[in-house]
Amino acid sequence: MTSPHPHTIYHQPALQRFCQVALVFAGFVLLAGGETTSNQAGMAFQTWPLSNGSLNPAGWLSDLKMFLEHSHRLLAGTTTILTIIAAVWVQRTETRTWVKRIAWILVGTIIAQALLGGARVLFDNTNTHATNDNVAHIFAVCHAVVAQVTICLWVTLTVAVSRGWMVREVGARLIAPNVRKWGHIACAILFLQILVGAIMRQFGYSFAIPTFPWATIDHSLLPAEWTWPVIINFAHRFGAICATLALSGLAASVYTHEGARRQLGSWMTLVLCALVLQISLGAEIIWTNKNANVATFHLLTGAFLLASTWLVTFLSYRSKWWPPSLAD
Repeated sequence: MTSPHPHTIYHQPALQRFCQVALVFAGFVLLAGGETTSNQAGMAFQTWPLSNGSLNPAGWLSDLKMFLEHSHRLLAGTTTILTIIAAVWVQRTETRTWVKRIAWILVGTIIAQALLGGARVLFDNTNTHATNDNVAHIFAVCHAVVAQVTICLWVTLTVAVSRGWMVREVGARLIAPNVRKWGHIACAILFLQILVGAIMRQFGYSFAIPTFPWATIDHSLLPAEWTWPVIINFAHRFGAICATLALSGLAASVYTHEGARRQLGSWMTLVLCALVLQISLGAEIIWTNKNANVATFHLLTGAFLLASTWLVTFLSYRSKWWPPSLAD
């Protein structure tokens, strides 16, 4: 990342508030999408982008599956509009080139997200009459993963236009590069973990290993046989261990550096709490035979974990861009 020009930027409170609202809407889109998948409501309508050819399809308020899917579409459409408004606002008022680029990348990402969601519907075997639903599931996995990228981009843009990012603190200390290194490692592992989790969720592999924490009923750490669903399921469990180790490394790098601890310590504690909650929810999915609400909460917590880890990583660049020599 290159340094911005510190003398050409100014804080816009209205833009910051608008981005915060849009970020909340993006979170609700993820919630609605998670509930749609958890309740197997993704094909409540076989048409897209309109639901049964209408923005207000008959019976959608009284039928749970129709309500979940149509609410997801309405929230997604609203968030797309908010994203375009934010991007135009940024282009007209911002002087930082990298912030402008993030805004346009966000627009492209959210449009891709919408198209992937539509493809998941249009390529379902109820529409294509294919012998299996693999193509639709692949689009669904991509749709789920790009949603995580969208949330992280919204976090980046919201932080970049915030007063906390722009105002230089007197005596601010540079954060050790080790924090950024561990942050990037943790984000990469969490992203891969979410990808594997999306494959497992969309293809129905959640109970390929039906016991937890053991892989078999006789308390073995390894599965008795290795089929493709078992491999994906086991990879997701192994990924949780890798993510825990990476986040532990990030936490150690934050807590052992005075500048990082002062600026990022509170956020890092929140990340660790989210990690504990996420592991607990993963276990609860098995123990409750995949309760729909638990599965959705697991998805949301995973998204929060990735976004908050990225937030810590992104914030670690702030003191690098606003060095103490300029702040004092």
